[in-house]
Amino acid sequence: MSRTPVTHGFLRTASAAAHLRLFVLVGVLTVLVTRAFLSLADYPKLGGGAGKGGLHIAHMLWGGLLMLAGLLAMLVFTGVVSRQRGALVGGIGFGLFIDEVGKLVSVDGYFYRPAAGIIYLTFVALTGLAWWATRRERTEREAAPVATRSAVAAETALNGILRGLTPQERDEALRRLRGTSAAATELDMALAALLEAVPERPARDLRPHHHATQRARTWLMARVARVSGDLRFVRIAAWGATLQAALLLIAVAADGLTGNLADETQWTAIAGALACSLASLVLAVRGTALLRRDGNAALRPLRAALLVDLLLGQVFKFTINQFSAVVGWLISLALLYVISAQLGRRQVQRAPAGHGMPQSGTG
Repeated sequence: MSRTPVTHGFLRTASAAAHLRLFVLVGVLTVLVTRAFLSLADYPKLGGGAGKGGLHIAHMLWGGLLMLAGLLAMLVFTGVVSRQRGALVGGIGFGLFIDEVGKLVSVDGYFYRPAAGIIYLTFVALTGLAWWATRRERTEREAAPVATRSAVAAETALNGILRGLTPQERDEALRRLRGTSAAATELDMALAALLEAVPERPARDLRPHHHATQRARTWLMARVARVSGDLRFVRIAAWGATLQAALLLIAVAADGLTGNLADETQWTAIAGALACSLASLVLAVRGTALLRRDGNAALRPLRAALLVDLLLGQVFKFTINQFSAVVGWLISLALLYVISAQLGRRQVQRAPAGHGMPQSGTG
């Protein structure tokens, strides 16, 4: 039997991207729910007394305990379920922890204004990590080293021993294992036999509310796909990206002329927001102008305009407007989804033909 190659580094799990996305999503929701609750409660703490002698347990502590619980779940137990539960519990804990970052970086404590921007920037970085893991996962399905494919197949088999494998999971693991031009090793053949022998996961008996949820999800996904594929919504997204960038420039100019900025202290954030909005406006205007003549060429500057806003501009907007900037953030996300979905659809349609798509007009 051939020796297993020694690898220098860490083996990324096959479910890394999905668990990272879950961690980020749960963390974001935790921060938003916590801020909303504390705003209604009119005090930045969860539990504890006020005044002299009162016991105040900061929710940063609860966040640390939940992150510890998530870490222990992944350290003690094996399988994909433990990592899923760890990502869920750890995401809640991280959301509670990062919500109080203002206490760690400033004497102003919880009300430190740039804290919202720091929180947003942290989740942008984590989203970038999840995006990188997703891209690497897609690439390694075809180009991963043989040893890596064998390790991933072994992990899939282990999960199957614990809870069974669906036909799709089994087929994907076997395809990865056999998707190489190299001759199959004894290890590969043993892993393939193990995957074939792992029992199939029994189908769950769905309750009525599960069926209702599935129908609602199917309906929603169909509507979203229709919106993202309709050129009218692409034009709306283009104008939305343009107006969103222009409105901030107009609002800051109006506040400056009326003297509303006299007591402003976050001038660095204002300058950053103006620079990002100006860059987004230039890109959005270019994309909107190109949309009538060349739909394919227009989508890239439009997406770039929204990415500048989401990756950079929103950091400054959260610093200036605090969590009231969530509405603008959600609008930018929706616009980016429409533009990116249309761009991806055109790339898929263009690939088989090997040439560019015909230009699409807007009239």
